Amino acid sequence: MITEVMRVCGLTADELCGRLSDFAEKGVSFSVEELCLDARITMTGDLDPKSFDAVRSLAYNALGDEVYAADDTPLNVLAAQLLAMNGKKLAVAESLTGGEICSRLTAVPGISANFYEGVVCYDRGSKESRLGVPKALLGAYGAVSRETAYAMVRGLLRPPVDIGLATTGLAGPAGDEGKPVGLVYIAVGAGDFITVFEKHLHGDRNTVRASAANLALFYLVRYLKGDILRL
Repeated sequence: MITEVMRVCGLTADELCGRLSDFAEKGVSFSVEELCLDARITMTGDLDPKSFDAVRSLAYNALGDEVYAADDTPLNVLAAQLLAMNGKKLAVAESLTGGEICSRLTAVPGISANFYEGVVCYDRGSKESRLGVPKALLGAYGAVSRETAYAMVRGLLRPPVDIGLATTGLAGPAGDEGKPVGLVYIAVGAGDFITVFEKHLHGDRNTVRASAANLALFYLVRYLKGDILRL
């Protein structure tokens, strides 16, 4: 019996099971544990190693870029490892996630060498005063917007910071600015290369917040791997 684990982010348990259903007849079973879009998938098969590897490769292809680890390394630990490997210093600005990203990163021993600061800029005024987001921009596009997420990262990128990561969105229970609950923007990058992702998340307030934090760490990991260049 062969057992291996992979980690995936961005898909619900139902979506993962749908993508993996075709492999049930190939001699490998898949167990999915998913929490707020971060999933641990256990592959088990009573096959010879060559046959198991063939099915595993097909599963990886089916899941595509959502796979972030070929083992059981969680997002925060992998992000910390990649920051260290790349010799980069990170700063984070959080609105709806309220410090959850920073809390998870600083739980990793040794992160102090690569983590500069975290700012919980929940109010519009904080986004203006702490990050330099222009008042006119907030007025034109709103606090929950692609433009604001981009400007939040720009506000972080001062020496010695190499990479900025920012979140803004609506966790509920009510929408705002004429925008729906679950609308989230996540920005990551450096210099002139800052990518902003728009997501429409589901669930209660805490589920939306946790999902946004998971996705933010996932996009940071992909940025550090260079994969984000292909998005």
